[in-house]
Amino acid sequence: MKNIQRNIAFSGLGYILPLLASLATIPLMIKYMGEDTYGLYIICISLIGFMTFVDLGIGQSIVKYVSQYEATGESVKIKPILDIALMMYVVLGVSIAALVAFFSLSLGKLIYNDDALKTVMAGHALSITALAFLLSYINQFFLNVFKAYHRFDIPAVIQNSANIAGIVSATILLLLGYDLLVILWGYVIIQVIALTAGYHFCKKILPQGVGLGLSFDSHIFAEMLSFSIYTFVSNFLGGVVSRLDKFIIGAILGTEAVTYYQIPYTIAQMANGIIQVLSQITFPRFSELSSLNDTVGRLALYKYSMLLVFIASMGINVALISAGGAFLELWISPEFSLKSTLTLQIIAFYFFFQSNTVVAYWALQGSGNAKVTALSSFMGTVAYLVGIYFLTQYYGYNGAAMSLFLLLTPMPYFYLWVERNVGHKFSEYLLLTGLFVVSGLLVILTLWKIHSYLSSDLLIILVDGLVLTGVVGGALLYLFREKLRLRFG
Repeated sequence: MKNIQRNIAFSGLGYILPLLASLATIPLMIKYMGEDTYGLYIICISLIGFMTFVDLGIGQSIVKYVSQYEATGESVKIKPILDIALMMYVVLGVSIAALVAFFSLSLGKLIYNDDALKTVMAGHALSITALAFLLSYINQFFLNVFKAYHRFDIPAVIQNSANIAGIVSATILLLLGYDLLVILWGYVIIQVIALTAGYHFCKKILPQGVGLGLSFDSHIFAEMLSFSIYTFVSNFLGGVVSRLDKFIIGAILGTEAVTYYQIPYTIAQMANGIIQVLSQITFPRFSELSSLNDTVGRLALYKYSMLLVFIASMGINVALISAGGAFLELWISPEFSLKSTLTLQIIAFYFFFQSNTVVAYWALQGSGNAKVTALSSFMGTVAYLVGIYFLTQYYGYNGAAMSLFLLLTPMPYFYLWVERNVGHKFSEYLLLTGLFVVSGLLVILTLWKIHSYLSSDLLIILVDGLVLTGVVGGALLYLFREKLRLRFG
C-alpha cells in the first residue's frame, strides 16, 4: 500500500497528541473558566466537530471514486467528482453556518433560560463558532482529497495541528485574562490558516490538468449520491448511538449513573480509537482493488489488515479488562473504581468485537456496498435501543453496557456479505475470533494471578503494560517474520 509507514505514523501521532494536549489542559481550563463557561466552550467546540455527521457521506465518496477512477484510468471523471463534492461542501457549510448564526440567540436562551446577560454572551459565542465551523467544514473537502491519493499524513498534520493549536491558544489566552469570545476568535484564525494550508497542498497533490471548480454533472452526482446517502445513514446512526445512551440512562437512573457509565465508555472508546483511525488507511486501496477486480489482492489485504486489528484490539482491551479497575482507582478514587470497574470490563469486551469489524467495513465501502453497512447499522441500532431501555431498568448502567452487544446483532449478515464480496469465509472469522478470545482470557487470568503479588495500583498498571507489550510485540514479530527475514537476511 502506498505511503503505508508514513500514513500509520502520522495518523497515529495525529490521534494521540491532541488527546494528550486535551487531557493536560482540561483541569487548567476548568479552573480559570469556571464550570459554567467551560460547558459553553465545550458546546461551541463540539459544534465545530459536528461536520462528521452532516457531510452526507460526501467525504467517503471522494475517497472511493477518486481512488477508483485513478486505478481504472478514468481520470476524466475525477474533476467532475471533485467539483460536485466541493460545491456540496460549500452549500451545506454555508447553510448550516447561517442557520446556527441566525438562531444563535435562541440557542443561547435554550442554554441559559432567563439569564439575559449569559444568553447574549452565548449568542455571540455561537455566532463566532458558526464561522469557525464553516471554515473547518469546507476544509474537510481538501483533507478527503489527500486521503483519496493515499496521503493520510497531510490531513493528519493539518487537522491535528489545528486541534493542538486551538487547545494551546485557548489555554494561553485564558491565562492572559481574555474571555471566551476572544478564545473563539482565536479558533477562527486557526481555521483560516488550516483551510489555506489544505487548499495550498491540495493544489500540489492533484494531477496535472485536474483543477478545482464548481461544475455539475447530473450522472456523476447520481452515482455519488447512491453511495454517499447510505454512508451518511451508517455514520448518522453511529452518532445517535454514541449520544442517545446518556439521555436514556439519565432518564431511567438519574445523572449520577450517567457518570459511572460514561467515563468507562469514554476510556474504552478513546483506547480503541487508534484502531478506527489507522484502519481507514485501507479504504482507498480496497476501492482500487475492487475497481480492478483484483480479488486475490483484495483478499490478501483484508486478511493482513484483519490480523493486525485483532492483535491490537486484543492487547488494548485485555489491558482495560485486566488493569482498568486499578487505573480508575488511581485516576479517580477507590469508590468510583468499585462502581465502574465491571462496567469498563463489559464495554472493553464489546469493543474487542466492534473494533474487529472496521476492516470489513472499509472493505465493503471500498467495493461500493454502502447499502450493506447502512442496513447493518440500522438493524443493530434498533436492537440496541430496545435493549438499552429494558436492560438498564433491570441491571442499571451495567445493563446499558451489556446492551452494546446488541449492536453486533447483524454481524452474520455483515460477514456473509464480506464472504461474498471479499472471499473471506464467515467460518474463518469465527475461528479467528475464538482463538483470540481464548488467548485473551488466558492472558487476563495470568495477569490477575500476578496481581496477587503486587502491592499497588501503579505496579499493576506497569506490569500489565510490560506483559501486554511483550505479547503484542511477539505477535507482530511473528506476523512480520517473512518481511523481517527478507530485510535482514
